[in-house]
Amino acid sequence: MNFSNYIKENFSNELNLLIRLSQNEIELESDFGVLSEINWDVFLNLVLKHRLVSHVLKHSNKLASKIPQEIIKQLKEIRLIQSKTSLEYTSVLIKIANQFRINNIKFISFKGPLLSFELYNDVGFRNFNDLDILVNKDDVENAKKIIEDLEFKCIYPKIELSDKQREINYSLSHHYHFKNKPRSIDIELHWSISNPKSFFGMPTSQIISNSQIIDISGHSISYLSTIENLVYQAAHGAIHQWYRLFWLKDFSELLKKTNPELIKKAFELSKKLKLDKCFLQAIALSYLLYNVDLPDYRDIEINKYLMKIPLKSISSTDLNQQGIKGKIKSLIYRLKLKPDLNYYFELTYRLRTHLTDWELLKLPKPLFFLFYILRPFLLIYKFLFKK
Repeated sequence: MNFSNYIKENFSNELNLLIRLSQNEIELESDFGVLSEINWDVFLNLVLKHRLVSHVLKHSNKLASKIPQEIIKQLKEIRLIQSKTSLEYTSVLIKIANQFRINNIKFISFKGPLLSFELYNDVGFRNFNDLDILVNKDDVENAKKIIEDLEFKCIYPKIELSDKQREINYSLSHHYHFKNKPRSIDIELHWSISNPKSFFGMPTSQIISNSQIIDISGHSISYLSTIENLVYQAAHGAIHQWYRLFWLKDFSELLKKTNPELIKKAFELSKKLKLDKCFLQAIALSYLLYNVDLPDYRDIEINKYLMKIPLKSISSTDLNQQGIKGKIKSLIYRLKLKPDLNYYFELTYRLRTHLTDWELLKLPKPLFFLFYILRPFLLIYKFLFKK
């Protein structure tokens, strides 16, 4: 399949324009094309869906005579809110980091404001919706209490878990979700960087011990190492089918800022973790959409199926949002991303029970085994009545 032709035939004018305007450099004539054919409301919605507000506004001076002023105005207003929110998130991250250090809790932050600072030297450049923090499983409950003491409420899970439920949930899920409603700030406290754990496949303790330090306004915060960050960003984008372009833009920028030797080490790590398909997919898409050319990887053959799925998702939405049929296709896609028996087992094991079942149906401890029997019926019930 010629993927460039696929893009020409299947990407809308608005999406093609967005991709051109989210490049680091643009040319007035060649990059704007026939603007009379652009639906500006559709274009605005695509900018928001793909979270590329800052990337488009980076060229605001050139855009002034090309794009309706109302669109520019709305984007600037959104960017201002985004910047203020990002500063609040960064402030909360610093407070959590300080409290974790006082309590001897080892951690890293990933994605969010630190990735924005690393790539764009601005914590508010990226549009993100939560803080992601990774701790060792043994520290999770203490870390949870510290976050709650900072006026955050745990909203996932919604119920207080028993000791047995908590231990089972550690293997079924990978994070707790907290929210401070007055400030509209969300935090995800992870004990595994991926779900299932075997997808990324590296022990949390090793990820934390390999971390680097990012300095934000005089505050040192632990952050993913460069090599692991490359592999993680590729794996994270791949599992979500790259349906938001800002993931790919971030990965492309990360490639540009990383020397070839570290990229080579990241590729070797991806092979060790059996995530090389994700890594090569990410490199191929970066070349196709953001002109990041890495000669050492140019001739490596990429599975056509693993290229077509994200291109479809970018132009519409991911498979998980396309009903039962889409969810089945999504599962097949996930299985193809990483050929690994342990990963296949964990994907299947997670279907046996889930904390959302425990929230829906209260059973006494001696009858906990019934959750495994009732799982298919609870899934059907939630599909029919809990949309």
